[in-house]
Amino acid sequence: MASINYFKHLFSVAGRVPFFAILLVLTLVTPLGCSRVADKDFSEGFIEYCIEFEDTVAVSAFNANMRPNRMVIKFKDNNTINKVEGLSGAFSFAFIQNKMNSKAYTLIKLLNKKLYYEETLEQDNYPFAYREMPEFSIVKTTDTLEYLGYNCCVAKATFLDLSIAPFDIYYTNEISIPNPNSNTPFNQIEGVMLKFSTVLFNQRMSVLATSIKSSKISDEEFVISPDHEAIGLDVLNEIAELVK
Repeated sequence: MASINYFKHLFSVAGRVPFFAILLVLTLVTPLGCSRVADKDFSEGFIEYCIEFEDTVAVSAFNANMRPNRMVIKFKDNNTINKVEGLSGAFSFAFIQNKMNSKAYTLIKLLNKKLYYEETLEQDNYPFAYREMPEFSIVKTTDTLEYLGYNCCVAKATFLDLSIAPFDIYYTNEISIPNPNSNTPFNQIEGVMLKFSTVLFNQRMSVLATSIKSSKISDEEFVISPDHEAIGLDVLNEIAELVK
């Protein structure tokens, strides 16, 4: 069984790493430069994003050098996996939505310890990753722009807590992922988001796509390998408390 004391020890040695703050988009390496995409007609591949943290009182508790600055989302057959990792793979955090079996999985790797939490994808029910994100409203505009070679629409998001700055969302319908934002607070955005912000566990992040590519993705990306140990919501909550 997973021991919370094991994680307390590792965090005390490695420093606090805010991986739980990136579950929404859920990943570290120098961000890639923007490149124009010629072939838009594909439903299997990956999107790379750069992540920028806004320094706040809450963020200052973390080691800034250990914050992930890159996230990769892989997609195939309307299944997605969002992943962040750090310290040359010693830490990783992933979120899988497997629409084929209507399951969501939160995966945590900390050195040689691999854990996962499983939950059912239900309509109008957010997975664990999004439950602490502050409420916000979205207003779609008539504005359009081109980004990474994709035609994008623009929406405006405003938090109910007006002390949190609003943000723009760029999204495109030219990538073939049906209902890409279902089971998330962005579910009214019907296209793939290429720019947005999020606040999770008091961490404010801006997320911007840097590369979009068609690529063969293995079905194994969306299933749990046997070397992962299942945990319950109580353990996941305790781990989340360690990294807040």
